[in-house]
Amino acid sequence: MHTIALVNIFQFVNYTRFLQLLVVAAFPIFFGCNSQKTYINITGPAMGSTYTIRLVPQRGIRVEPQQIKTNIDSLLYVLNQQMSTYVMNSEISLFNRMPVNSAILISEDFRTVVQRSIHWSNLTDGAFDISAMPIVTTWKTGKADREDLNVWMPPTDLEVTIAKSKIGYQKIKFVSKSLIKTYKDQQLDVNAIAKGWGVDKLFFYIQSLGYNNFMVEIGGEVRISGKNNRGRSWQIGIDLPEPNLQPGEKIYAVIPIQDKAMATSGNYRDFYVYNSKKYSHIINPITAMAVESNIASVTVLAENCMDADALATALNIMSLDEGLELVESLKDVEALWIINKENGFESVQSSKMKIVKNL
Repeated sequence: MHTIALVNIFQFVNYTRFLQLLVVAAFPIFFGCNSQKTYINITGPAMGSTYTIRLVPQRGIRVEPQQIKTNIDSLLYVLNQQMSTYVMNSEISLFNRMPVNSAILISEDFRTVVQRSIHWSNLTDGAFDISAMPIVTTWKTGKADREDLNVWMPPTDLEVTIAKSKIGYQKIKFVSKSLIKTYKDQQLDVNAIAKGWGVDKLFFYIQSLGYNNFMVEIGGEVRISGKNNRGRSWQIGIDLPEPNLQPGEKIYAVIPIQDKAMATSGNYRDFYVYNSKKYSHIINPITAMAVESNIASVTVLAENCMDADALATALNIMSLDEGLELVESLKDVEALWIINKENGFESVQSSKMKIVKNL
């Protein structure tokens, strides 16, 4: 017997991660022996991180892995051209720069992501808000008129108030297939949900080839079809949320997954420091302030990765009680919270979440 651990950090570089939050690693753990089928592995760069496609060989499918990789890379390129704020002429960048009352015809993918974002904004009472880019940028930049621009300082109350006035998911408007700029300085950033949608897009493509048992992963976000090469559920590891540990160095829990998607997010690696005080990179769009919470990370299981991605983000902002109540009210959604306590970590999970602790 031998063990193979596939580890991927998901620092979403080509997207300024919504609310500037997290870097939490989730990775598949594979146990193997010589009698097993050998996986077909396809890897490459994706959205500032990497992707991994792991296929269980299947009779009757004769698509060359290189052709699959070429098509995947093309799909990812298109998504970047639609939703990356780092691509100057992407659809989202053009929207963010255009004047008020203008309209832009957007792709079906971008429209799907924005509409689903509004859905999660409504369900979380604004804890998830893709219009929060102005306040995230304000906190990332820090106080504007500080003497030393190389030393970060928290923004002033006035700067926060001004930025907060520029956000509001309720003002996102469509007319047919066009997105309307409804007010000055309206800016969108969909990176807290777009990577999940990217996983789903690759999942649909692999599914269209006829594969039944496979894994799609982009930067730690995963969607699973069927079983692994041992005929069992895929095993996905969750990092112990210690800031000084490398991804995969120490596992807090393992989650068995079959025909589900998973996303994990948290705030324990990224933060600002001023006068010895840490400020989270997670910015609450409701209060426009850096989050102060003992929630170290949240893992969400859902039917698709786009929803898991968005909800994992929101649950880092909502209180534990609010988040647990929301998850229990949703169909086919489960969650695991890792809570930072004075004497270590504790976990809270929704009623049907299956985990294996301390592998």
